Amino acid sequence: MRILIGGFVAECNAYVDKPMMLEDFSITRGDAVADILYVREPAAECGVELVPSLMAYGGGGGRVDGAAFEYILTQFKNAVKEHLHDIDGMFFFFHGASSVIDLEGDSGDHALVREIRKITGPYMPLAMVMDTHGNLSQEQADNCNIIRTFRHSPHTDRKDAHQVVFRALVDLLKDRREIHPIYKKVPILLGGERCVSTDEPLVSINKLLNEIEADPRILTCSYHIGYLRHDSAKCGAAVMVTPNRPEDKEYAEQKAQEIYDFVWARHREFHFTGYAADPDEALEAMMKVEGGPVFLTDSGDNVTAGAQGMNTYVLRQLLALKDYKDKNIIVAGINDKPLLDNVLSTKKMGEHIEFELGTAKTELSAKVALSGAILSFGDLHHHYHNEAVVGSCCTIKLDDRPITIIVENFPVSFAEKYQYDCANVDMTRYNFFVVKQGYLYPELKGQAKSYVMSLTDGTTMQRTERLTYKTVQRPIWPLDNI
Repeated sequence: MRILIGGFVAECNAYVDKPMMLEDFSITRGDAVADILYVREPAAECGVELVPSLMAYGGGGGRVDGAAFEYILTQFKNAVKEHLHDIDGMFFFFHGASSVIDLEGDSGDHALVREIRKITGPYMPLAMVMDTHGNLSQEQADNCNIIRTFRHSPHTDRKDAHQVVFRALVDLLKDRREIHPIYKKVPILLGGERCVSTDEPLVSINKLLNEIEADPRILTCSYHIGYLRHDSAKCGAAVMVTPNRPEDKEYAEQKAQEIYDFVWARHREFHFTGYAADPDEALEAMMKVEGGPVFLTDSGDNVTAGAQGMNTYVLRQLLALKDYKDKNIIVAGINDKPLLDNVLSTKKMGEHIEFELGTAKTELSAKVALSGAILSFGDLHHHYHNEAVVGSCCTIKLDDRPITIIVENFPVSFAEKYQYDCANVDMTRYNFFVVKQGYLYPELKGQAKSYVMSLTDGTTMQRTERLTYKTVQRPIWPLDNI
């Protein structure tokens, strides 16, 4: 049994000016694709030979450049054409939140599946695992045999979800039958910060999903939060239920309706996780906490959702303080590529410098005149213990204030100790952390004495109601009071 594998990840924020170019994607080929997709283990157990195509990882950013997407699409099409007559099925991780400039239908994820189906025809089994912040449609359900997403946000069950879908595909290949997921759009348009799986109503929704998926008549089922940072008819939440056999289709439809009704009955329960507050209140609350560590997330500049991490707004809040109440603060970090590459990279550790930090792209990233001593230089890595070096950084301790700043030349959200270690930053020196995130990531949350999500403005501003939509399904909650 031979399965073609590959992936495409682009979480596209239309409020980010810079498009995602080809160089913004990390392209992986060969055996390493299996490790990124978590399928090497189950493939070996099931006696499956893996045929890698490519993994194109762009993460969060602006909309995808048309030429960049055309290149990625061509690579997938070439791989499918090359192996069409020696593979038995296909397994893909397509995130679901891409938006491609000048692409008809907008979604790169949908275009990939659509174009692959033109090559294979309708019957070769195709299984797709998705990020829970991805968008769906009836077309995508019709073109796939299995679709499932993660249960948890943050995505602590990525490996489990990938392997559940892969094993379901193997089961389908051992006993070929014509099945497709049942799709139901849910009129809810919310960001991940209001849909954290450790909170209600997601706790109860996931419990129901697990119960339904344990039924032998159901192969997989999932609730998709959806994505909201570009304007598309595909945006919004969805339910997916895959019947085990064709004769289970009616039962799967009943279960999809049951999940839909269960979710909709609780739609007003979705809320910001933990403690969220307007910026002044958020900072004041963390300054009042004795000891630490405490964490403040700059949610309007959330790099994990596509922001560029350039905003100096929270830094300026900190600089305006009169009493730092024994806090030793680190801002991790601020992305200013010209400053790092043209100025800081020419300096040495221990050197004292005067500099201006901020790209001045908007008022939120206004320049700030600073002075301080260079503590260290280091490498930037994405979270999830990603080994790839994506940029470099310089850590500077400011004069006359207990504030240290990590200056980056690439947008990275410091979500794990591993990233601080690679940046040559000792976390134990600080008891107040400012990070470019929305909800606080699990490793930091586990360390926190207290934490708050600061509802700052920016390209990842959390108030859905303040965003403008022209093409989404209406009415939809919370844009409309349904």
